[in-house]
Amino acid sequence: MINIEPGMEKAVHDSLEAIKDIREVVAVYGEHDFIAIAEVQSISDLNRAVLSIREINGITYTQTILGMELKF
Repeated sequence: MINIEPGMEKAVHDSLEAIKDIREVVAVYGEHDFIAIAEVQSISDLNRAVLSIREINGITYTQTILGMELKF
């Protein structure tokens, strides 16, 4: 989940899509501005992606949520 400064939508979106492990970037309405979905092989890869996201100019807040696989 990502919040950005107003007017920075295109620049942030393009920067997010350029990050290696980001599979999809979705603009959303509500409390957050974007959801970036990463597909990684390890926690190290996730850490690298999150740190890359936090370096993008115009991003004011991030929240990382880990998905889980349900096996029934």
